[in-house]
Amino acid sequence: MKVRTEARREAILEIASQVFLEFGFERTSMAEIVRRIGGSKSTIYGYYPSKEALFLAVTQSVGERHIQSAFEELAAHDVRADIRDALTKLGAELAVLMCRQELVATHRMVLAEAGHSDVGALFYEVGPNRGISEIAEFFRRVMEHGGMRQENPTVAAQQFVALVQAEIQPRWYYKELPELTDEQIKAMASRATATFSRAYAIGSAP
Repeated sequence: MKVRTEARREAILEIASQVFLEFGFERTSMAEIVRRIGGSKSTIYGYYPSKEALFLAVTQSVGERHIQSAFEELAAHDVRADIRDALTKLGAELAVLMCRQELVATHRMVLAEAGHSDVGALFYEVGPNRGISEIAEFFRRVMEHGGMRQENPTVAAQQFVALVQAEIQPRWYYKELPELTDEQIKAMASRATATFSRAYAIGSAP
């Protein structure tokens, strides 16, 4: 029963993601999602009580599929080892995620909705802010060990993400742009890490 339940949940999230990206949050209806899934409204409402809850679940699902393992690796990283190497790997994972078409479309949709509902704030809390919290905890451990300059770890995490995003975000304003190669994405992450490392005096911890 649990396997069937999880399979059904995943199917709902997959179809809901397609509908949200097709219509945007405001014009998406639960009725349309139910129509595409099949079954009754009570089925989908048994999993998600509202459109907002379903959208947030879709957002969390994207993060868990594409970036959660990178955060788990960061949490397990020995702060006595090479911090720059860990950040470069994380930066590359973040850059890949930020370049994904579904994430770009989601950000555009959220920003369009943020001015007249709570969807933007809710999206930030379950998505970007969770990632920042993970990175901030890593920086807190590194700072305690003397591997980087003592500052507010949350602000440091925000600045690291902003540096990774700096060369990517301008692409979100264009309808179509060529996809970036793996080498280009890694180079962006490397530049972001180098800049951040200079600012926070990061080296191999003693």
